[in-house]
Amino acid sequence: MRQLEPIETARLIIRNWEPRDRAPYAEFLSDPVLRKYFRSVIDVETANRWIDGYVEELATTQFGWRAVERKSDGALIGDAGIGLIDEPSRAVMHGSPLVEAGWTIGRAFWGQGYATEAAAACLHHAWTHQGLTEVVAAAHQDNVASHRVMEKIGMRRDPDGDFEDPRFAEGHWLRPHLLYRISNPGITGAETPR
Repeated sequence: MRQLEPIETARLIIRNWEPRDRAPYAEFLSDPVLRKYFRSVIDVETANRWIDGYVEELATTQFGWRAVERKSDGALIGDAGIGLIDEPSRAVMHGSPLVEAGWTIGRAFWGQGYATEAAAACLHHAWTHQGLTEVVAAAHQDNVASHRVMEKIGMRRDPDGDFEDPRFAEGHWLRPHLLYRISNPGITGAETPR
């Protein structure tokens, strides 16, 4: 499988998944506070399946979620990346965007700017190495921390793009999502993934 070059920031390495990432990642995903705005907490078996899926998708498409390691001690602190949007979600998003920025940072690492640092680095990589013209991000309407990260990396809310997440049943409190967008500031007419 093709491996992607790591993305480095002042404090982080955004890299391919390694076997040592499985236990801490599963621990993050089992945290009900971290998972508040998602369907549920995730068990170890599911977390391992997710990592396997991330590895395969990254190797196949060059898009998806990568491990985020802290340089100072080598700790896995979460995931981040630019991923392809699934078809049901694209269908309800204004303009049917193809890719989204995303991140998950373990609760022990919150409040230190890691999500913003990782997301900004992934966005820069999307512009300079993947030639994307636009990236979006979405989060539950009450997930203010994620909205702040989106704004800090230069994204702006698209009020016409707010949508009901189709992964949740009609009337479920987690359905309402806000959509944020950013266009590549350096180029026009860039390629988007197919």
